[in-house]
Amino acid sequence: MTVISREIEINASKADVWKAISKFGDICHASPGVLKSRVTSEQQEGVGATRHCDFSMMGASVEERILEWNEGESLKIDVYQFEKLPGIQTMKAHFKVKETNSVKTVLTATLEYSMKNPFFNIMNVLMMKGMNTKNWDAVLAGHKKYIETGEIVTEKTVLELDKVIAVN
Repeated sequence: MTVISREIEINASKADVWKAISKFGDICHASPGVLKSRVTSEQQEGVGATRHCDFSMMGASVEERILEWNEGESLKIDVYQFEKLPGIQTMKAHFKVKETNSVKTVLTATLEYSMKNPFFNIMNVLMMKGMNTKNWDAVLAGHKKYIETGEIVTEKTVLELDKVIAVN
């Protein structure tokens, strides 16, 4: 299992950060690698809600569902179907919000994934973990940009990647 955990301070209230991450179908607004996203269930949020995401890289897409939902605090997502993302067996993402004061909030995000076989484990060590770490950093920096400015983030958006901090 590979675990990548990061955090970033966002100049916004905890409620505003939660509002952005809990709009499950709108991940494409804050994640530079997601071209399009939409909720695919009648349920828009909470445990059991599902979404589809189209990525800019390799024409890949995924189906995701919310596994855990702690209103105003955290959510956990299971990526249960992969299209054109070779080698990945399982993937989960966990987002938490923590207020530092009334106008600053720390967003912590952890990505956990496993590979299908020993060959892909080697590929993960050699290159995929590095790529996934850069992408995960961009997800956090993208959320900061989107929440603070309202600007929809794309691959061309200049992000403050140096504000992303590794968490042990």
